[in-house]
Amino acid sequence: MSIDNLLTLTKQHETSIGFFWYGFAIYILFFFLASTESSFLSPASCQGFQIIGFGLMGLGGVGLMKFKFDNGYLKTLFIINLLYAFTIVLRGSEYDKDALKQMFLDITFGILPYFASVVMLLPRNIAHYKKIFFVLLVLSFFFLVGVVMFFDILRDYDRLNLISQGLVENLSTLLSLPIGFYLLNYVYHTDKKALLGLGIKNLFALFIILVTIYFAIFRARRGLIFMCGSTLACFAMIYIISTKRTMLIIGMAVIFIAGGSYYLTNVKTPAMLNYLIDRGDADTRTGVEVYMYEDMSPVDWVIGKGIKGSYYCPVVDNVNDAEGLGYRDNIETGYLQIILKGGIISLALLLLIFIPAVYKGFFKSRNILSKAAAMWIFLWIIYLYPSGGMVFNMNYVLVWISTGICYSDKIRDLDDETIKTHLQA
Repeated sequence: MSIDNLLTLTKQHETSIGFFWYGFAIYILFFFLASTESSFLSPASCQGFQIIGFGLMGLGGVGLMKFKFDNGYLKTLFIINLLYAFTIVLRGSEYDKDALKQMFLDITFGILPYFASVVMLLPRNIAHYKKIFFVLLVLSFFFLVGVVMFFDILRDYDRLNLISQGLVENLSTLLSLPIGFYLLNYVYHTDKKALLGLGIKNLFALFIILVTIYFAIFRARRGLIFMCGSTLACFAMIYIISTKRTMLIIGMAVIFIAGGSYYLTNVKTPAMLNYLIDRGDADTRTGVEVYMYEDMSPVDWVIGKGIKGSYYCPVVDNVNDAEGLGYRDNIETGYLQIILKGGIISLALLLLIFIPAVYKGFFKSRNILSKAAAMWIFLWIIYLYPSGGMVFNMNYVLVWISTGICYSDKIRDLDDETIKTHLQA
C-alpha cells in the first residue's frame, strides 16, 4: 500500500464513502425517531427512511469493501467470527414480514450487530476517517435538535416516566456519545487562537458530552454517567500528555477540584441530584442475572441460544414478550447479552480480536489516532458491564473502525503532523 493510499481517496471513492456514512446517519437518525413514541413521524414512515439509509450504505459499501487485511491473525479471527455470526443468526431466525423488518431495521435485536465487523473492509485511510469525524459532528448536531424538540419530556420531573428515560438513553447512545471519539482525537481539530487551544469543533464536542451528562444525572442513569465520565477522563489524559502547558492544566484542575469540593460540602444538595443520590448503589441487576443463570444450560453457556434467545424472568416487565409468558430476550449487562445469544465462544472471539488491538494501538504506535482508537476499544470492553453489548450504532461501528486502525502497521507508523495536515485539508 502506497503512502497516497493511506492518506487520500479518489473522487469515486469519496462519493462512495459519502453514500455509506450519510446512509448510516439516516439509518440511525430514523431508528431513533421510530423508537420515540412522541415522534412527529409514524414508525412506518421512519422505517421507510431507514430502508433508504440501508440502501445508501449498501450502494456505498459495495464498491469500497475489499477483503484485504494488514495482519494475518486479524484475518483469521475475522473469518471465524463472521462465520460464527451466521450460526447465531440462523438459530432462531424467522422470515415473515415483521421478522424481516426487525432483522434489518432493529439495531439491537436485528442481524446488523453481528456483521458490523465488515466495516473493517472499508478503506483504512485518513481521508476516510475525515468523513467519519464529520458524521460524528452531524450526529451531535441532531442530538441538540432532539434535545430542543423533546425538552419538556426530557425534563419531566416524574422519575418513573419510562418515555423520558428511554429518550435520554436513545439520544445519548445513538447521537451524542460517539462524539467522544472526536474528542479523543482533539489534536487534529485544534485552533491555537481558541479557548485553551481546543478550537470551536472540539469545544462543541465537549459541550455535547456535558449536556449528555446533565440529562444522565437528571434521570439518574448511572451507567451513562460512567460512560461520559470515563470518556472525558481519557480525553483529559490525552490533552495533558499532548499539551505543552501541562503544569498550568494540572494546577487549574487542582484548584477546580478543591473549590468544587469545598462548595459541595458547604451547600445544600441540588434538587437535580436527589434522585441520583436516592438510587445510590441500588442493585437493579442481580435478580435478573440470577434468573438468566438458572435458565442457561451448559450448552447454552458455550454457544448461546441464537438470535432469538431468551430466558425466563418474571420479576420485571417483559416488554419484548408478546405472549406474556415471562421470557425476556435481552439483559442489561452487555457481556451477558452476548453470551445469551452467542455463548462464551462469541464473547471470546471478540476479546481475542480487540485485546491485541488495544495493545498495538497503545504501545506500538506513533500517533494519537491509533492511541485514541485503542482507548475507544478499551472503553467499549469496560462498558460491557453497564451497557447492552453489541448494538449497531456509531459507538460499536467505531470499535471495528478502530480495530482496523490498530492492526495497521502503516497507519500506526504515521506521525501526527501528517495525519493532521490531511484531516484539515
